[in-house]
Amino acid sequence: MKRKLLSGLLAVSMMCAALTGCGDSANAPSEDAGTTAQQETADGESAASAEDDVQEAVDYSNQEAYTVKIVCVGDATTESCEEVAKAASAITEEKFNTTIELVRLSYGSFYEEVNLMLSSGEKLDLFPNFVFSTITAANTGQILPIDDLLAEYGQDILAAVPEEEWLCLTVNGEIYGVPNDKDKAEGFGLAMRTDMLEATGYDVSTIQTEADLEGLFAAVKELYPDCYPLVSDNGQIGYSNVANDTLGGDFGYLENCLDDSDDMTVVDWYETDTYAELVQRRYDWAQKGYIMPDAATNTQNAYELMATGKGFSYFCNTKPGIENEWTRKVGVDITVIELVEPHRTSTTGMNTWYIAHNSEQPERAMQVLNEMRSNPELSNLLINGIEGEHYLVDEEAGVLTYPEGVDASNTTYSSVAWIWPNELISIPWEADGPDIWTQTKEFNESAKLSRAFGFMWDNSDVLNEITACNNVTAKYKDAMECGSLNPEEALPKMIQELKDAGVETIIAEKQSQLDAWAAEQ
Repeated sequence: MKRKLLSGLLAVSMMCAALTGCGDSANAPSEDAGTTAQQETADGESAASAEDDVQEAVDYSNQEAYTVKIVCVGDATTESCEEVAKAASAITEEKFNTTIELVRLSYGSFYEEVNLMLSSGEKLDLFPNFVFSTITAANTGQILPIDDLLAEYGQDILAAVPEEEWLCLTVNGEIYGVPNDKDKAEGFGLAMRTDMLEATGYDVSTIQTEADLEGLFAAVKELYPDCYPLVSDNGQIGYSNVANDTLGGDFGYLENCLDDSDDMTVVDWYETDTYAELVQRRYDWAQKGYIMPDAATNTQNAYELMATGKGFSYFCNTKPGIENEWTRKVGVDITVIELVEPHRTSTTGMNTWYIAHNSEQPERAMQVLNEMRSNPELSNLLINGIEGEHYLVDEEAGVLTYPEGVDASNTTYSSVAWIWPNELISIPWEADGPDIWTQTKEFNESAKLSRAFGFMWDNSDVLNEITACNNVTAKYKDAMECGSLNPEEALPKMIQELKDAGVETIIAEKQSQLDAWAAEQ
């Protein structure tokens, strides 16, 4: 590891502090800080008293031996995970007498496999939310409250994360997760193979919304009859064509949280005209061959289908560096166009790390999590793998490149920076450029805010209804959004079954909570 470069990156990362709203700040006060960071106030002065300016670091190296099991998402071989875990353990053993066991799971199987670990009692210490809901995981006992653990072992985290962001992870007065430092805003767009796009000669500047894509898809299908213009990702083609606010998840949205109204009406998203138009359009596209016919049952990642030429495009988030991120995934140049402007809600971009309820020693998990989020060397290892095998360091440029013969298509340890606790202290890739983390900060700060920004939903009183409604959407949602079901028949059935399952009870409870929150603003 190149410590000189990492130290330089650390200095840059500290300049990215104090993101607005529920945004995070880049932390990591020093590479070896461990648990000695000082809270900084807005004017840059220490929030601690003068006598506390220099804290004596607690020595945890003499603890009994323990292994922290980390489960994360993203493609990697078992052998590479073991290599990375061994290198990471060299850091954590010295500080905490703790070794790391690392497991990477595929995007499609992550939720099912982690749920099985949580329900079976299998050893598990740390995992990211990915497709988990903080409020549901907390209320069902899958994850632990961490207030006391943060106070004792998470000083670097506490020094970096602003108060308003903890509010986004507080359930019934207790904190249940540590927010990642990454892009906090979210836009939606379309990732396309640049070579195919240029071959069509299509003017993408005419495309402003999802509805404008049909002409492009027709041109791609004509030129590449064996390629599907739009593919799914593990059976899903999600993404909304408006900036809606899920208001903390589950059911009941603000349909368009960025319009000029002050309307705080919570609606059943699936009963809106906007959703009906979306799924009808997808069905029509499937009938024309613009969407792969087995989209709803596809078990491949979208970028794999695009890499082999079976697919032209897939919907994606938009953020600084997104084209380069997709280029690395697919292995060919990717162009991204924006369809929904960047915006922030209380849960947008809130990737989070949890301590599992079945952690045998939660305090050891917090020690490692604090180190993961604050130590550039450990962060870079977990995000990018082993130097010389998975990447090379260009110290002069301050970026990573692939070793000869290695690229995104054949690396044995894929880099998924945003899912880890702090990408902003890792070394950026050459394709992203050395300024990518500064651009990310600016992206977060410039995004529009939902008019319900700051509201957090407590679903504890309607968990039974949520479970019943989730069972309904599991039957219809992905299949309709993939164009596999005729919405004229399926959508009315789903809407009625949701009503029967109690969606109106959920929405009424969420409306009540939102109204109470709005009255206090």
